[in-house]
Amino acid sequence: MPNHDRLLADAERVAGLRADRGIDAVLIGAAALAAHRYVRHTEDIDLGVNVAIRELDVLAAGLRKAGDEVEIREPDGQDPLGG
Repeated sequence: MPNHDRLLADAERVAGLRADRGIDAVLIGAAALAAHRYVRHTEDIDLGVNVAIRELDVLAAGLRKAGDEVEIREPDGQDPLGG
């Protein structure tokens, strides 16, 4: 079971780092559903962004330095949201 306080703190930290870099993002996935009161189990935060990959690499480095696990995936032909 996820630690909801930790997840919220992580989301706030990600939002702050992202804003500091001028990266706009949309919340997607189970966390977005929770914002609309449809709660589904999740252990991560999914964001959709439209930014150069090098900017995401800088953001990811900051999150990793803080102890977070970060996965960056570029859209491809198998991705229903991109490609």
